[in-house]
Amino acid sequence: MKFAFKSGNQAEVVTDLIQSVNYYGMDTKPPEIELELSAYVWNFFAALKKEERTALYFWVLNQKYLRYLDEFECDDNTFNESEFDKKFGRELAYKIYEPNDSNLTQDTIHELKNFLINFATELDLSLIDKYSSEQILEEIDDYCL
Repeated sequence: MKFAFKSGNQAEVVTDLIQSVNYYGMDTKPPEIELELSAYVWNFFAALKKEERTALYFWVLNQKYLRYLDEFECDDNTFNESEFDKKFGRELAYKIYEPNDSNLTQDTIHELKNFLINFATELDLSLIDKYSSEQILEEIDDYCL
């Protein structure tokens, strides 16, 4: 796995991709790192089962709910409340059932990249030693709670 630590000769080392993302953080990254990160996330996403992708789609809907709501409200706000709820619900369902046509796939890739960037920037990789892998495992545990 490129975005993790790996075992080598009984020592765990942090891979180049996580170090690079950690170094640049939220700042603009060189194109080659951005491309490598995008390829990594896309390969991860492409290897998922349909059910796993659907779970990620629901996660993204949750993450971007307010943005989707604002976009929908800007399109037309002449509905009464129950009609608005019905039409907005259909819009969200459309995103789930047609993720490519509704740009939900692109939003998912973007959210996964942001998630990895946030994860990497929270690590202190200024000194990589035998405790670095423990720190990474602790961060993973924190993210999974």
